[in-house]
Amino acid sequence: MNIAVSRSAEEPSARTQVQWSLRWENELQLADHAELADFFRNSYGPTGAFNAQPFEGNRSWAGARPELRAIGYDARGVAAHIGLLRRFIKI
Repeated sequence: MNIAVSRSAEEPSARTQVQWSLRWENELQLADHAELADFFRNSYGPTGAFNAQPFEGNRSWAGARPELRAIGYDARGVAAHIGLLRRFIKI
């Protein structure tokens, strides 16, 4: 069964709008790394202090540093992050 729900123009959306930015690692400024580090500490901190530890200071990566990042921003700042790494496999 399909049900269509219409919203009035005055009703605010329940979801906040996320704006995506695709950035190379060398394009990020210190302020960007600080904002991402804060986002990761807040995201991983509730799962244990050890999980948030790699993001102390302004470090915005835990293991290998991403080459390309897709960062989603909402009204409060960073809302999402996707880091891309290239890996070369030799057989």
